[in-house]
Amino acid sequence: MLSLLERATPRERLIVVFALLVVILLGVHAFVIEPYQERAAALRGEIEQQRADLVWMRTTVASLPATEMSENTSEISGTLANFIDQAVRRQGLAGQLSQMSPIGSDEIRMRYNAVDFNRLVNFIAEINSSGLEVKDLRISAADNPGIVDSSLVLVRR
Repeated sequence: MLSLLERATPRERLIVVFALLVVILLGVHAFVIEPYQERAAALRGEIEQQRADLVWMRTTVASLPATEMSENTSEISGTLANFIDQAVRRQGLAGQLSQMSPIGSDEIRMRYNAVDFNRLVNFIAEINSSGLEVKDLRISAADNPGIVDSSLVLVRR
């Protein structure tokens, strides 16, 4: 290759060097600058979406009932399992409840599959106002938006 350039005229050498510079600049743009700009734009979009989600969560939390027990909280009559079963049925979550197992006399573990997140939050708010509190809560996203799988442990106050 060098011998070919040595035989070329100075004008041809200049053209080859110029073409090589153009190829290098286009390669840097295509493989470095453009992917960087695309990634930066995607990250800015994700940040905006997360900010919008945060605003929505803050407004939703503000609309939830207060966590303090009111004076007229209902007392748990009968077993804890029966009381929670009635609350589950009132909220329409019986179809999504996959497991409910007592842990002693004051705690109960529940597992939900494919439950609507808003209905689950309403259920937790109702239980919380009835004299129970959430000891452990694990929520994972399911296949559809707004649908979650969850595991929670409730305990008497």
